[in-house]
Amino acid sequence: MKLILLVALLIAGVATGTVDAQPQYPTKPVEIVVGFAPGGGADVAARLTAAYASKKWGQPVSVVNMPGASGITGTLHVLRARPDGYTLFFDNHAVSAMLFAVQSDVPYKMEGKTTIALVTLDPVIYTVKHDSPWKSLGDVAAAAKASPKAFRYALGGIAGVASFSVSQFLYAAGVPVPETNRVVFTGGAPALTALAGGHVDFAGQQWSESGGLILGRKIRGLAVVHPTRLPGLPDIPTAKEAGFPDLDVVGWQGLSGPPGLPAAIVQKWAALVEEASKDPAFLEQALKVNKVIAYKGPEAFWRFQEAELKKYLPLAGKMGIRK
Repeated sequence: MKLILLVALLIAGVATGTVDAQPQYPTKPVEIVVGFAPGGGADVAARLTAAYASKKWGQPVSVVNMPGASGITGTLHVLRARPDGYTLFFDNHAVSAMLFAVQSDVPYKMEGKTTIALVTLDPVIYTVKHDSPWKSLGDVAAAAKASPKAFRYALGGIAGVASFSVSQFLYAAGVPVPETNRVVFTGGAPALTALAGGHVDFAGQQWSESGGLILGRKIRGLAVVHPTRLPGLPDIPTAKEAGFPDLDVVGWQGLSGPPGLPAAIVQKWAALVEEASKDPAFLEQALKVNKVIAYKGPEAFWRFQEAELKKYLPLAGKMGIRK
């Protein structure tokens, strides 16, 4: 009689979905793909998240770097992967907003993925050489307007955070951008090295790239694009405090997966990221690598990306870099 009752309960459980026939996820190693070289903003954020997940779940979660074609190579690899939760990617401002703002022929669609969670922000800091006579963004704006052709500013690429952030500032300041002297580098590090050496006059790069040089007194921060001043850099005012409240270009990184990723896996990862965003140890680790933890769940992360694209499309048109 007990055996019959047990069988009946099992059958009822299957029928109502209360018995999970699927193994507990994850049951094997997970790969998080980063479409850029090691050491960049997305890579640092991905490794923080992977280490936290590995510790919590007891399964290896590794970061695999697949640089190439401005992040397209790694992104395509994940979008074509089996949607089982074992191949994900660290999404960012470049591959899911700025790239679409400057290119009409991106070989994938923004909606052709599953968003999971926004993890980190990497605020832009506007900087000058440490001994520059310019003490504020107002000083920079005045100098650029007075002599636009003599105004030299560094870009760590033609269509990244630096390009959009500096261009947005110059337009807001009323500077004739086409007349200015922009110097394009292969990345944020060489751009800031040139600034520290006095080869250019101004730059706008992410906190993760510029923070060490600011603390080392090689360059000086004039304003940060963030609602509040940054921990560790309390003397640098926000853009709003500096008189430019509409500046809003920011680096960001988050977790996404291939299309068709099961909702249960999405929610498990989102819950993990939300938990990490409240964990003091995780927050301390993020601060050490100059990251702001800024959790958003799957739907909110998608809406955030849509808003980012709408922000950058008109700016790319103004800058003349829309292809």
